[in-house]
Amino acid sequence: MTRSLGVGTTLAALLALSAVVATQSVARPTDSVVAPNITAHHDTDPALWSRDRDTVSRATLRNHSGSATRSLAATTDIPFNRPPEAVAEWNREQLPTVPATGPGTAMYPAAATPTDGTVVRDAYVEIFTVQPSTRVRLTPDRQPLYVAKQGQVFATVDYRVPVPDDLDTRWETITWARTNHTIANTTLRVDGEREAKTGGAHAQRLAYDLRDDRGATNTLQLQANISASLTRTRRWCANRTVVNRTGDGDYKITCVAWETNTTTVEETVTVTDAVDVRAHALLAGGAYARYPDGDLGLMIVKTGPWLGYRLPEGRVSGVWRFYSARDPGWDTMVTATAEGRNTSHSPVHPLQISAYPIKTGPTVAPADTVSLLDVRGRQRRPPTLPSTVHLDVLEQPYTASYRLATRFETPNATMDDVRISGLVRGTQWDLDPQYFTEITIHRSNLTLTVLNTTARTATVRVTLRDAETGTPIRTTDTEGYVRVAGNRVETGADGTVTTTIDRPAGAITARFEPWDWWLRPTSYVADTDSTSVEGTALILVRYLYRAGVPVGLFLLAVFLIDRITGMPIWPPWRGLQ
Repeated sequence: MTRSLGVGTTLAALLALSAVVATQSVARPTDSVVAPNITAHHDTDPALWSRDRDTVSRATLRNHSGSATRSLAATTDIPFNRPPEAVAEWNREQLPTVPATGPGTAMYPAAATPTDGTVVRDAYVEIFTVQPSTRVRLTPDRQPLYVAKQGQVFATVDYRVPVPDDLDTRWETITWARTNHTIANTTLRVDGEREAKTGGAHAQRLAYDLRDDRGATNTLQLQANISASLTRTRRWCANRTVVNRTGDGDYKITCVAWETNTTTVEETVTVTDAVDVRAHALLAGGAYARYPDGDLGLMIVKTGPWLGYRLPEGRVSGVWRFYSARDPGWDTMVTATAEGRNTSHSPVHPLQISAYPIKTGPTVAPADTVSLLDVRGRQRRPPTLPSTVHLDVLEQPYTASYRLATRFETPNATMDDVRISGLVRGTQWDLDPQYFTEITIHRSNLTLTVLNTTARTATVRVTLRDAETGTPIRTTDTEGYVRVAGNRVETGADGTVTTTIDRPAGAITARFEPWDWWLRPTSYVADTDSTSVEGTALILVRYLYRAGVPVGLFLLAVFLIDRITGMPIWPPWRGLQ
């Protein structure tokens, strides 16, 4: 799209793209904090900034007319099907750009809570981000931060060491000097146990490993020790004398002995910041089967939230989609000096990925080769999203889709090809066969026979058997059934059932609707059979058919003889004229 196409064409492209995304929503009030516009983020992907100011105007469209995606992102927010990798790259590049300050200045985000000591002032440590991670918005009250079992905590540390004012009088002088200041160390603790330790940089990255931790929730705590010292030099008069300079009463007090004392004031201030996380782990179980036509059936159960699973031929996604937004706690920075504090727009903006349930529920792709058979899960209250995130919000309880059953048209794929994906970027797992049951699926053979008819009723018998073994199929006490002319009936131990129905004008149809294949060790695919009930019209049609076929064959033979031999016998009734 170019500028020459005009605003109208750009709007058309936006409408087309929004139809594909299918997540357009109405605008809502902006946050009270300053929300950066997309133009402040240089050349980054505009879809990453779901908390930016979205406005629909001709100027907005003209400024982004080179890309329909950029234009759409400037007017609303765009969800992702999986956690975007660009967020990690952005945060890695942002961390080193946190402004460096001198010992007389401290700069901290508005979300931080600085600590004052005697020597050290405005000291803080703040978690910039944990990655990879995803904030999972389960309900309005439950929105845990899921993290990969191995990752990094990004942190920033700062402080200032103010130097007291000097004192200079006739008999005493006090001077102060800043002699030492440093971030002695920063320690990362997991549930109180030391995990990693690093030195004195203002921007730091500390690695964690939760692979051996089985706790449901872990606390990642940063602890920074900041040390500083001031030297105090005092010079004072230790002995004074009175001198008569002229002998006429003009006296002057002078100091005849000066002493000097130097002391050092040392202090170490410890500051902390912490976040509760959940290590994203998936242990899946369920069942699998091969349909008679070669399709692969999968029923996978997971006790926690997950993205879904995939094969080379397609994928199944649960109820979750993603968006990326800045951390509002970093929207403004506070600069503290001896003269006071000043608040300004922050030059850095860490991004956080969030997962939220969508209105459409679980989806499959491509739809022509992957079928969604069943969705089960706990009903949850829909979460709330920040007011400036312009995405469709659920208003009714949703199914958390902890169990998904599907059918793949993939005769060559096996369980070894299945990959389960989590809600945190890069988390995926292979299926463990020991937690899955193999189910046998056979073809079924349904036969419908008319036993008796009256003017108003028809009595029919349904016979249902395994097409491969001939074993009777019993539907009683199962989730399967047979529907005869719209009526639901059950077959017994011999695989048959006899029922009387209202006599239809035409054919009678019966269909076997099997139970869900993952519910029993042996399952079946559906089968259908039809038969007719003879009435007056049907008898007439039958007799006409029986008489018409021989007459038609005779006339065809006469026609062929006429054409092949040239004998003037066609049409046969010509001699009657």
